[in-house]
Amino acid sequence: MPKLRQLTPPMKEKLKELVGQSNVWLFIKSSNGWVKNAEILDVTAKTVTFRYEHETESEHRVWEKTTRINNIAEIEIKLLAVPRESKQMSDLQDRLTNLLEKE
Repeated sequence: MPKLRQLTPPMKEKLKELVGQSNVWLFIKSSNGWVKNAEILDVTAKTVTFRYEHETESEHRVWEKTTRINNIAEIEIKLLAVPRESKQMSDLQDRLTNLLEKE
């Protein structure tokens, strides 16, 4: 009987695409929560290593964690952040309009 070729899981491929990118959010099954603004550092056959920051009133912490790829349930990527202040928003809209008019 011929051996079936093992397919690469889509989660692993997506994590590999995100190495070095910031603003990645990971939902970790074992802790049942999100790691926000992580940076993916390395992806191996079975694990992913990432770095993230956490701040409290008394200290700023930087964590580096390695977990199994199958422990990652979801990935979210922040694509755009828009300021709430109306003046900043107006300036941003004007710049975008000017860019689009040049095209």
